[in-house]
Amino acid sequence: MNSHNQFSQRAYPLVLSFLLIAVFLSGCKLTPPATEAATSASEIEEARQERIEWWKEARYGLFIHWGLYAIPAGTWKDKVYNHGYSEWIMFSEKIPREEYAALAKRFNPEEFDADTWAEVAKKAGMKYVVITAKHHDGFSIFDSAVTDYDVIDATPYKRDIIGELERACHRAGLHFGVYYSVDRDWYRPTGPGNRYKQTNTWDFPESTEADFDRYFEEIALPQVKELITNYDIDLLWFDAIEMKSPSQIERTYNAIRELSPDTIINSRIWSPRFPEEVPPPYCDYISSGDNKILENSIDFEWENPGSMNTSYGFNKNDHKWVEPGEIVRRLADIVSKGGNYLLNVGPTAEGTFPQASTDRLLEAGKWMDVNAEAIRGTSHWKVYNEGDSIYFTAKDNVVYAICTEWPKDTILLKAFSQTDAPDLKIKSVKLLGSKERVEWEHTAHGLQASTPERAPNELGLVYKIVTK
Repeated sequence: MNSHNQFSQRAYPLVLSFLLIAVFLSGCKLTPPATEAATSASEIEEARQERIEWWKEARYGLFIHWGLYAIPAGTWKDKVYNHGYSEWIMFSEKIPREEYAALAKRFNPEEFDADTWAEVAKKAGMKYVVITAKHHDGFSIFDSAVTDYDVIDATPYKRDIIGELERACHRAGLHFGVYYSVDRDWYRPTGPGNRYKQTNTWDFPESTEADFDRYFEEIALPQVKELITNYDIDLLWFDAIEMKSPSQIERTYNAIRELSPDTIINSRIWSPRFPEEVPPPYCDYISSGDNKILENSIDFEWENPGSMNTSYGFNKNDHKWVEPGEIVRRLADIVSKGGNYLLNVGPTAEGTFPQASTDRLLEAGKWMDVNAEAIRGTSHWKVYNEGDSIYFTAKDNVVYAICTEWPKDTILLKAFSQTDAPDLKIKSVKLLGSKERVEWEHTAHGLQASTPERAPNELGLVYKIVTK
């Protein structure tokens, strides 16, 4: 993922107030893609909605960060990191390129089983999987014809991880996407860097901006084309830091639309920051900052990439786990504002999910077994939440009240106040996963409903409220 400095998490602003100023000063003006210039706005939006329909229905997906950084796993020589982004260790420790690349000879994850990973995602209640095809360290975990620095040519493993997981996910009925670090590549010279200063200058101190253009032409764009040509990719999850020119952004976008028209694209194709312009160009949805949940709905599709501890790559020293109840709470919070939750796992060097990750995913998955109806295909209602434990989602004439803390004898949902919403009429109220009758009353104070004697799931309950 992204970091300003060694192993620290980026605190992204939700609104990038200086984006347009920076764009003006740099001469970078993002305009609608040439392939869409002659198409009406309504036709462009209709095509985008068709592409993204499955993603809006899914609402919950699995992110996977896996690469050579799983071998050091947060420790390099005598430096031990117990928090932060372990996938950034090459940059954080300024590890020489050849020394870091030697890790490839040790990359032999014999316990990797793509079907097992897909099955965990499915049992967790997720509907899509996104994995790092190439992270910032420049190593590719797919069979690439444009470089030998990949899992086939540089490791003893010699199996195409992207190909195996793509097929396993589709067999399991899951959609499949790949993450691609399109601007940063520490294995190769890519110039002095822009304001982020996140290029490899310890190996390449004399590197110029021309090196980035060469990298784009010879590595980045060809690999993007390889991925969407050689694999069945439903989603391309870019991670960029504003190093590409407007022309390079447009060429990347147009290549995807030409070679794989139905593949959806996130907003980090150009920048990690939240776009000031909504809807933004060159993408189908917005990626918020790492672990940053929006405060409000933005009336445009968005997704939060979340971690299960403080790292995305595997860190054997990081035990600050997000508990199952908090996973459910974050999922409810995100969906109540019209977003998707892409929750990360960092597999070990052996090719397995950490047991702590699997346990938490499956425990939250039990809640999804009962309450997925309140998540799948739903979006924001007129009110997002009441406090920190009640979240509302909606679909058609149904409102779901997701309670992530167990109420007392009764619950009062003030958003249904007859005084504040006199036209809101209630037809029925029931609890998902429960056969117990819900006693309810709709008053000037809100909707008062009874709580069940037995919990459908201990992580929280969901009231299904059908309106007239």
